[in-house]
Amino acid sequence: MPFSDYSETIRSNHERSPIISHSGTDDRFESFAADLCVYSDNVSVPDYSTISSNSAVLIDAGSNKVIYSQNAFETRYPASTTKVLTAYVALKYLTPETVITCTSSVENVTVPGAVLLGLKEGDTLTLNQAIHLCLLSSYNDVAIAIAEAVSGSVEKFAALMTSEAKKLGCTGSNFVNPSGLPDPGHYTTAYDLYLIFNEAIKDPLIVETIQSNDYSTVIKIRGGVDKEVTAKSTNGFFRGNYQAPGDITVVGGKTGTTDEAGHCLMLLARDTQSNPYIAIILGSSSTDDLYNEMTNMLALCTKSN
Repeated sequence: MPFSDYSETIRSNHERSPIISHSGTDDRFESFAADLCVYSDNVSVPDYSTISSNSAVLIDAGSNKVIYSQNAFETRYPASTTKVLTAYVALKYLTPETVITCTSSVENVTVPGAVLLGLKEGDTLTLNQAIHLCLLSSYNDVAIAIAEAVSGSVEKFAALMTSEAKKLGCTGSNFVNPSGLPDPGHYTTAYDLYLIFNEAIKDPLIVETIQSNDYSTVIKIRGGVDKEVTAKSTNGFFRGNYQAPGDITVVGGKTGTTDEAGHCLMLLARDTQSNPYIAIILGSSSTDDLYNEMTNMLALCTKSN
């Protein structure tokens, strides 16, 4: 199915789907719209072992039915899954054709091991290019460039991220940077990431990007010189390192890994009837555990029908 059809499917399903009832008095559920999956407790599946990762959620995005949930409302470090919110907020306030001129801030990432494109002050690229580079290869300096283009500073953009997340119903989140690099004040929940991802995939550019294997483009470095840059998906299913269940197709998603967050992954998937699913795992102890548990969780999609 073409990427544009996925965003349209999500929109149409949201328009007709009823709200799912819940029990309890937790105020996180009071103001949710009828186009969301709403629940309050862990949801288990018979004959399915609890995963070892910290948090997980699997939701049928067509019917808004929760299939599986573990610790979905506990706060976690999201690592680079944060960048989906960065892209969503940027595209809400800027057009893809917006030209971004980098400041010296893009050169100031000092976290060891942080993935960088190598942007310098004065380099220019469009938001379209930045979204691809940020979501595919998870370049942290590109995320900073996006943030400053929207709000003028990382701090103001992070406040905007938190504000926009709250509008989506995210009551367990706070964001202090556009990249997901570790900070005690930067956290979310698996359920909040569902809310964010569920909204983000209404944008065709985001879906087009996350389902790409790679991306090559030309940006302008300071002085107007062309520079070819590339991005390759960090998604292990796309890289051929892991295989989804035979009746499930991984449309795309976003990875995230830091020492503090562990190994994280959010995915949009579909079954053989093109029904969409959102799957999120946070805090796996290793890459193999992350993808093995994601594969086993995705296998629940068709068993739930």
